[in-house]
Amino acid sequence: MSQSLSRRSFLKYAGSGAVSLAAALLTGVSAAAQDAAHYSGEPALLDGKAAVELLGYAPAPGLGGVLVYLSVENLSPRTLPVGASYLQSREVTTEEELYRLGTGVAAQCGGSAVRVGSFAAPLYGENAADASIFTLNLAGGKGAMLHCFCEVPEDWETLELSYQPDFAAGQAVSFTVRRDTDEVRLGAVPATPAEVGSVVDL
Repeated sequence: MSQSLSRRSFLKYAGSGAVSLAAALLTGVSAAAQDAAHYSGEPALLDGKAAVELLGYAPAPGLGGVLVYLSVENLSPRTLPVGASYLQSREVTTEEELYRLGTGVAAQCGGSAVRVGSFAAPLYGENAADASIFTLNLAGGKGAMLHCFCEVPEDWETLELSYQPDFAAGQAVSFTVRRDTDEVRLGAVPATPAEVGSVVDL
């Protein structure tokens, strides 16, 4: 049975906190294109094959930006290559490597392109085996969470994110992340900037 990801289940599955996750990553722990930008809670259909939804963002001060989460659910019976595998992130040790990670995701802030790195992780334990060292190949009816690290200025207000995976035949969906409404708290006790600074040393 296909399982969609609600904001409540998002908070459940992303339990470690965005900043803690970013720190762990850098230390080696493990229908047609739609023109209008979508907002949080507005699922978009990508090439008739996948439902993509903006879940929200969390500050990642240790990385000089924000971590934006998208859910991707494979609506087709075929396996889809949704993005760079989370297994690749285990080899990331610097910010430069982080922002070179992933394909198919682009971001703009204030009309200017900003650096973005991404990887896809399975939502459910049973589809973890779908990941090769390079790509998360999402089985039919399964879901993934796309982690998008975006380098934004301190005074940012909106961030435009575009997702164009290999399976979508040149089509893309776009989302607008709003600083004042889309922030989410991940985990019971999010890490503080001081705690992150003690873990991430770039």
